[in-house]
Amino acid sequence: MGYLFLDIETYIDKENEDTGLNPYYPNSKVISIAFNYYNSFILTEKDIIPPTTHKEWKSNEKEILVKFYNFIKDKVKSDKHIKLVGFNHIKFDLPYLFSRLVYHNVDTPSEIHKVLFQLPHHIDLAQISMITSQRMFDKKEFYNVNHNDINKFFDLKLKEENAKKLSEYYRNGKFELIEDYITQEFNFEIIYILLRRFVHAKKTMEKIADIKK
Repeated sequence: MGYLFLDIETYIDKENEDTGLNPYYPNSKVISIAFNYYNSFILTEKDIIPPTTHKEWKSNEKEILVKFYNFIKDKVKSDKHIKLVGFNHIKFDLPYLFSRLVYHNVDTPSEIHKVLFQLPHHIDLAQISMITSQRMFDKKEFYNVNHNDINKFFDLKLKEENAKKLSEYYRNGKFELIEDYITQEFNFEIIYILLRRFVHAKKTMEKIADIKK
């Protein structure tokens, strides 16, 4: 059983900012795919390595999509218990990838759907991170948490840029700044590990409280 961590960056057009979220516009495209695969049962800090990143500006969108798709297709079929992990990847990264893969005729829609959605187990850190929200405890309801919220909760480095700024760097050919951002943002392994410990510690404290009653 392994872990495949994933994050994509998309292009935000100056004339139509929806291109960054909606893959069906003429100027919509994936500009980078960052990922890491760990063939281990339990992930720890000592296992963490820098992500592999496929960059559109080094080739083209179709080429990076094909390279990643072939990789993930191989992994999900060889590892029946693979966990696909990202931050809001179920709502954003995977639907965007699916649409662009279909657009470029990389595979049939049914096979792409099987590889991205049907075969892997999914762990969306954005959903799990809701349990860390003080607002949730106060209001007794779930509230969305963004990447910087969970970074702040665990005292991790905050993101200094945003996706809109990345597209500006892209247009100006400042690709090294995009690469710096990708490396900084890709901290999903440590968030996963810390969330796992947080849930375990909370459960332990609840058991201790029950014993003292």
